[in-house]
Amino acid sequence: MPKKVALLIGVSEYGENIPPLLAPPNDVLAMERVLKFSNMGGFDEIRKLINPNLSQMQIGIQEIFEDLAKDDLVLLFFSGHGITDNNNRLYFATKETSKARYQSTAVPARFIHDRSLESYAKRQVIILDC
Repeated sequence: MPKKVALLIGVSEYGENIPPLLAPPNDVLAMERVLKFSNMGGFDEIRKLINPNLSQMQIGIQEIFEDLAKDDLVLLFFSGHGITDNNNRLYFATKETSKARYQSTAVPARFIHDRSLESYAKRQVIILDC
Protein backbone atom coordinates (compact mmCIF):
# COMPACT_ATOMS: atom_id res chain seq x y z
CA MET A 1 0.00 0.00 0.00
CA PRO A 2 1.40 3.45 -0.88
CA LYS A 3 2.67 5.65 1.96
CA LYS A 4 1.96 9.33 2.53
CA VAL A 5 4.81 11.22 4.21
CA ALA A 6 5.22 14.92 4.92
CA LEU A 7 7.87 17.32 6.15
CA LEU A 8 6.56 20.60 7.54
CA ILE A 9 9.13 23.37 8.04
CA GLY A 10 8.42 26.66 9.80
CA VAL A 11 11.09 29.29 10.28
CA SER A 12 10.24 32.40 12.30
CA GLU A 13 13.64 33.33 13.75
CA TYR A 14 16.59 34.49 11.66
CA GLY A 15 20.07 35.90 11.82
CA GLU A 16 21.24 39.45 11.35
CA ASN A 17 19.11 41.92 9.37
CA ILE A 18 16.24 39.54 8.62
CA PRO A 19 13.02 40.40 10.47
CA PRO A 20 11.30 37.64 12.48
CA LEU A 21 7.93 36.25 11.43
CA LEU A 22 5.07 35.23 13.70
CA ALA A 23 3.10 32.83 11.50
CA PRO A 24 5.42 29.96 10.42
CA PRO A 25 5.20 27.78 13.58
CA ASN A 26 1.41 28.19 13.56
CA ASP A 27 1.31 27.40 9.83
CA VAL A 28 3.11 24.12 10.53
CA LEU A 29 0.65 23.17 13.29
CA ALA A 30 -2.35 24.05 11.10
CA MET A 31 -1.00 22.01 8.19
CA GLU A 32 -0.29 19.09 10.52
CA ARG A 33 -3.90 19.11 11.76
CA VAL A 34 -5.20 18.93 8.19
CA LEU A 35 -2.80 16.18 7.12
CA LYS A 36 -3.57 14.02 10.18
CA PHE A 37 -7.32 13.76 9.52
CA SER A 38 -8.08 10.58 7.63
CA ASN A 39 -10.86 12.19 5.59
CA MET A 40 -8.65 15.13 4.56
CA GLY A 41 -5.00 14.08 4.46
CA GLY A 42 -4.61 10.71 6.06
CA PHE A 43 -0.81 10.95 6.12
CA ASP A 44 1.11 8.02 7.60
CA GLU A 45 4.07 10.09 8.75
CA ILE A 46 4.39 13.80 9.47
CA ARG A 47 7.73 15.30 10.47
CA LYS A 48 8.07 18.87 11.71
CA LEU A 49 11.02 21.24 11.86
CA ILE A 50 10.57 24.54 13.69
CA ASN A 51 13.42 27.05 13.34
CA PRO A 52 15.99 24.54 12.06
CA ASN A 53 19.58 25.43 11.31
CA LEU A 54 21.01 24.80 7.83
CA SER A 55 22.16 21.25 8.51
CA GLN A 56 18.91 20.19 10.20
CA MET A 57 16.86 21.56 7.32
CA GLN A 58 18.95 19.93 4.60
CA ILE A 59 19.00 16.56 6.39
CA GLY A 60 15.24 16.71 6.93
CA ILE A 61 14.63 17.49 3.26
CA GLN A 62 16.98 14.76 2.08
CA GLU A 63 15.44 12.17 4.43
CA ILE A 64 11.84 12.91 3.45
CA PHE A 65 12.57 12.16 -0.22
CA GLU A 66 14.49 8.92 0.52
CA ASP A 67 13.28 5.33 0.85
CA LEU A 68 10.04 5.86 -1.02
CA ALA A 69 8.36 3.73 -3.66
CA LYS A 70 6.98 4.92 -6.98
CA ASP A 71 3.37 5.19 -5.74
CA ASP A 72 4.19 6.89 -2.42
CA LEU A 73 3.21 10.51 -1.85
CA VAL A 74 5.68 12.99 -0.38
CA LEU A 75 4.68 16.49 0.70
CA LEU A 76 7.14 19.24 1.61
CA PHE A 77 5.76 22.41 3.20
CA PHE A 78 7.90 25.47 3.94
CA SER A 79 6.74 28.61 5.73
CA GLY A 80 9.31 31.36 6.23
CA HIS A 81 11.43 33.88 4.38
CA GLY A 82 12.60 33.21 0.88
CA ILE A 83 15.50 35.18 -0.54
CA THR A 84 16.38 35.63 -4.21
CA ASP A 85 19.77 36.63 -5.52
CA ASN A 86 20.59 38.85 -8.50
CA ASN A 87 20.30 35.81 -10.81
CA ASN A 88 16.79 35.04 -9.53
CA ARG A 89 17.90 31.92 -7.61
CA LEU A 90 15.74 31.20 -4.59
CA TYR A 91 17.01 30.36 -1.08
CA PHE A 92 15.00 29.29 1.98
CA ALA A 93 16.11 31.05 5.15
CA THR A 94 17.04 29.09 8.28
CA LYS A 95 17.42 30.37 11.83
CA GLU A 96 21.10 31.04 11.01
CA THR A 97 20.49 32.99 7.82
CA SER A 98 21.81 36.52 7.75
CA LYS A 99 21.16 38.97 4.96
CA ALA A 100 24.88 39.35 4.21
CA ARG A 101 25.63 35.59 4.12
CA TYR A 102 22.42 34.00 2.90
CA GLN A 103 24.19 31.94 0.19
CA SER A 104 26.06 29.96 2.86
CA THR A 105 23.38 29.89 5.59
CA ALA A 106 20.14 29.24 3.65
CA VAL A 107 18.95 26.21 1.69
CA PRO A 108 19.05 26.75 -2.08
CA ALA A 109 15.85 25.81 -3.91
CA ARG A 110 18.13 23.80 -6.18
CA PHE A 111 18.85 21.46 -3.25
CA ILE A 112 15.15 20.64 -2.94
CA HIS A 113 14.79 20.30 -6.70
CA ASP A 114 17.67 17.82 -6.87
CA ARG A 115 16.37 15.70 -3.95
CA SER A 116 12.95 15.65 -5.60
CA LEU A 117 14.39 14.45 -8.91
CA GLU A 118 16.38 11.71 -7.17
CA SER A 119 13.35 10.38 -5.28
CA TYR A 120 11.57 7.26 -6.49
CA ALA A 121 8.25 8.77 -5.42
CA LYS A 122 6.48 10.13 -8.46
CA ARG A 123 3.69 11.77 -6.45
CA GLN A 124 5.21 14.89 -4.95
CA VAL A 125 3.72 18.09 -3.55
CA ILE A 126 5.83 21.09 -2.60
CA ILE A 127 4.08 24.03 -0.93
CA LEU A 128 6.07 27.21 -0.40
CA ASP A 129 4.77 30.05 1.74
CA CYS A 130 7.66 32.48 1.48
